[in-house]
Amino acid sequence: MRLSSLIVLLAAITLTACSHIHRKQQLMSAAGFKTVLATTPAQVAQLKTLPQGKVTPLVKNGKTLFFFADSQDNCIMIGTQKQYQQYQQYALQYKIQQDKVEAASLNADADYEWGAWGGMMGPGFY
Repeated sequence: MRLSSLIVLLAAITLTACSHIHRKQQLMSAAGFKTVLATTPAQVAQLKTLPQGKVTPLVKNGKTLFFFADSQDNCIMIGTQKQYQQYQQYALQYKIQQDKVEAASLNADADYEWGAWGGMMGPGFY
């Protein structure tokens, strides 16, 4: 039981070590968003004026595109409606997995804290 708790805890630490922005970028990339690097001074300057760290819709020629600006990495990620919906699914799945990891960690902590009480707190206690 202790080994599985340790594995869950290590997984949680590893996942939280990744920055929030890079996690979003990984999910968007998996969903099919294209990464475009800012290579000219004009592109870098314009990139800094865009909303940073969030997915923003943009209607161009009657078609909705979604972009994610990251001036720290000098890039912009661009996706279609379909790719954005896929990204949302991946983000939801990731959130559910994070919640499971957190719950498992809390359960492991509870096992440790109440371990000295043995089975006394088990079924039928209430």
